[in-house]
Amino acid sequence: MAELYLRVLDRVMTPILLVLTLFLLLRGHNLPGGGFIAGLTAATAFELQILSRGPDVVQDSLGRYLQPMMGIGLLISVLSALFGLVDGVFFTGIWGKFVLGTTTIDLGSPVFFDLGVFLVVMSVTTSYLLGLNQAAFHQPRPNGAPQNGNGNGAGNGNGHTATPTAGSEDAS
Repeated sequence: MAELYLRVLDRVMTPILLVLTLFLLLRGHNLPGGGFIAGLTAATAFELQILSRGPDVVQDSLGRYLQPMMGIGLLISVLSALFGLVDGVFFTGIWGKFVLGTTTIDLGSPVFFDLGVFLVVMSVTTSYLLGLNQAAFHQPRPNGAPQNGNGNGAGNGNGHTATPTAGSEDAS
């Protein structure tokens, strides 16, 4: 089980990181930001969950969606690049204005390209981090120590087992 400070940090920082992700994704076509950095920021939020909850919990809740998101993101990016052929030039931004009440929204193919890049980067990076953490969490420990310091097995609470002394009945 993760330390208390990691669980608290996860509860506080994950929503903040995901809102920052949305901000970076939506402002990326006009200012610095965009799909790549937004994808890395979302993967950071998921890594924080992996560290605080364990890779198996995150794999069960998010893992089955990672590979389809890679494909969908790649498809969205390629289609938005091909959409520029409507104007006769590959990878040209096509823009449209949408009016919602008193608000006018500029929406174009670069926004969809950023969305596709976001999905690819976030899913590839999260998948990679899940694989690294699962290998680290499931690695055999010396002396039969538990995988984590949650009290499963004979441990002293910090992930280490006590070594029997020469005078104890456990020593052979």
